[in-house]
Order: sequence, then structure tokens, then C-alpha cells
Amino acid sequence: MKRILLFLSLALFLSTCVFAQEESFEGESEETLKHQVGFLLGHAHVPSVYAEGKKEWKALPSFTLYYNYWLNEKWAVGLHTDIIIENFVVEKNLSSEEGEAAFLEREKPVAPALMAVYKPGEHFSYLLGVGEEFAKGENLFLIRAEAEYAIEMPKEWEFEVSLGHDFRWDAYNTINLGLGVSKKF
Repeated sequence: MKRILLFLSLALFLSTCVFAQEESFEGESEETLKHQVGFLLGHAHVPSVYAEGKKEWKALPSFTLYYNYWLNEKWAVGLHTDIIIENFVVEKNLSSEEGEAAFLEREKPVAPALMAVYKPGEHFSYLLGVGEEFAKGENLFLIRAEAEYAIEMPKEWEFEVSLGHDFRWDAYNTINLGLGVSKKF
């Protein structure tokens, strides 16, 4: 329950930040594009997948859809949704002293996260946010950290490379690597 309240409080806080920024900032042109949508294809690297009775490191196919609202040239808030398009079983991290292994079955999990984006220069962006992974059975709270490198293309398109890490409490973590495009408007 605490996780849900934290998630909803953060969502409400970020949404008020977005709608409170109507005026232009010093040094910012009126033509600054505020909206950005993107699509990345990638792999979610999971070190604790169980297949045929043994633990393996697997790269599972995934994709990311996202939306960012740019508050100014350096800061944005957004909703980034990662989707792993495969079913898998992982060992659940437990802090019990019994030493029994518990397994968690994930069926094509969908993991949206509210993200804060900081772009200090021309190409790199750093992202940090919180979200929830939804899958049949059990939902998992997560913290997501990412770094992106973008190359501008004509007509406000960008080519992007993304490296991220999802930390799921009491479960498993993933390292996400993706390539894709985005459009500002």
C-alpha cells in the first residue's frame, strides 16, 4: 500500500510541475519544442532467469515507448514504458533465513515509470524515475536509471542509444540496452 501511495504522490507532483510551466524561461526561444515521443527496440538482460532447472543470464527481446514533456532545454518529465515480449521465470530475492528459493513467473511484463530527464549538453541525457512492473501474478515496484545518447537528424527526429538499469525490490533486476528514434514537436 505504501508503494502505491508513493507512486501516486509522485505522479501527482510531477503532473503539477508539468502544467505549472506555462511561461517561457530566460534565454529560451518561444519556438522550443515541448513534446517528444520515442520508440526503442532492445534487449532486457536478466541475470537470474531459470530455464530447464538451472539459473542463466538471458537477453530477452523488449521495446520501449515513451513520452517526454520538456520544461526547458535541460529538464523534462516523462512516462517511459518497457515491455518484455517473452515469458520467463526468475528467482525471487528473499531476506528469509530459511534459505528456500522462491520462483516468480513473469508473463510479458509491462513496466511504466515516471521519469525525470536531465540533458546537460547536446547529446547525453540522464534519467531517473520510479514505476511498477505489471504481469500476471504479482506486480513489482521498481526504480529506473538510464543514460541516453542522441544524434539529431532532420525535421526534429533523433536517433538514440539507451542503457538503463531497473531495480526491482525483492525480485530481480534488468539491464536494458536499446536503439531507436524519437520525434520532437
